[in-house]
Amino acid sequence: MQYVVLIAAGCWWLLSAAVFVNLLASPPLPLRKPSAEHEPLPEPLPPEPLPPEPLPHEPLPTVSVIVAARDEGARIEQTLRWLLAQQNVALDLTVVDDRSTDATPQILDRLAAEFDRLHVLHIESLPDGWLGKCHALWRGAEHARGEWILLADADIHMAPDLVGRAIATARAERADHLCLWPAINCSGAATRGVMLAWSQCLALYAPAWQINRDRGHRAIGIGAFNLVRREAYRAIGGHEPLRLEVVEDAKLGLLLRRAGFRQRIYTGLADLEAEWALSLAGSVRAVEKNWFAALHYSIAKSALVILFVAALIGVSIAAPWLAPPPIGWIGLASLWAPAIPGVIQLRRARWPAWVLPLVPLGFLLFCWAGVHSTTKTLRQGGIRWRDTFYTLAELRRGMVR
Repeated sequence: MQYVVLIAAGCWWLLSAAVFVNLLASPPLPLRKPSAEHEPLPEPLPPEPLPPEPLPHEPLPTVSVIVAARDEGARIEQTLRWLLAQQNVALDLTVVDDRSTDATPQILDRLAAEFDRLHVLHIESLPDGWLGKCHALWRGAEHARGEWILLADADIHMAPDLVGRAIATARAERADHLCLWPAINCSGAATRGVMLAWSQCLALYAPAWQINRDRGHRAIGIGAFNLVRREAYRAIGGHEPLRLEVVEDAKLGLLLRRAGFRQRIYTGLADLEAEWALSLAGSVRAVEKNWFAALHYSIAKSALVILFVAALIGVSIAAPWLAPPPIGWIGLASLWAPAIPGVIQLRRARWPAWVLPLVPLGFLLFCWAGVHSTTKTLRQGGIRWRDTFYTLAELRRGMVR
């Protein structure tokens, strides 16, 4: 059994090395004006939108921001104020209210009366064959007139110069699509451990060392911050090919990459924050929603990933009983190999070091979320999202593979 322990330990170290390489390949978004220390995100709700600050001898880039919102009354106002406060860009903002049942429509109408650059669309019913968010983004993007389109979530906070810096970076890289890893607004060591494990899995799912070097066929898109040239977005048909994609943000990146458009991925942990999973239960639910869809609703793929990760965890925990010292103890210690790239993640996210010992727990809960996501979808025969049920058969037919 000592060979099994050594193989498991080797897998942990190889996976951790791959994550480490991909983290280094997705550096923080460059600053427009280098400084000794980048200022952290400001406190929520700036007092008033800041006027654009034109750069010398350079026209302001134009960007149309599209936000799809459903029942976001608790967060939507501060998100929109951050977007309207962006500097160094000529920005217009379209928010699509996707059949909200809370105060979201009233908040949007009030803000639209306050800001000329804010346009609000209210959707009362959902056409057949569409997921709500995909339809809302598609409708909003029809109104885009800027050179760039930014598809953003309704629960984000961002630094006031972020959009301008992202466009400047995309231009410098001659990229047609740029996305940012956001910081996750969550508390508690266990919740952050899950987020570390989940983000490491995403780093392997979409390897930045390939994407940022225009190699391979992998692609990425991130719902919190998907910046794309309007011409490129129109060329792939916008969100119409993504009508039934739960992971539409990632599949948007895939369509762009397949069409030959250049893509870049950066870390935005110091500039962009999303309220994606505020609690441990919320983090598991967030992973559940995307897991089975990201694996193309494939039972075989889901089972393979779950069994592989579960086997690594199980063998590593049992290693002291399966192999003699020091091999057994090396096998157990390898369970914390992901903590090494985790140091980079913690430094970028400004999280405390005591989160690192809980990374194995994060992988364990990641497996549990995968089991629950797969079995729940199969048991229901589909998914219920935004109060609409979609059968597994129609989701599979609508997939972008």
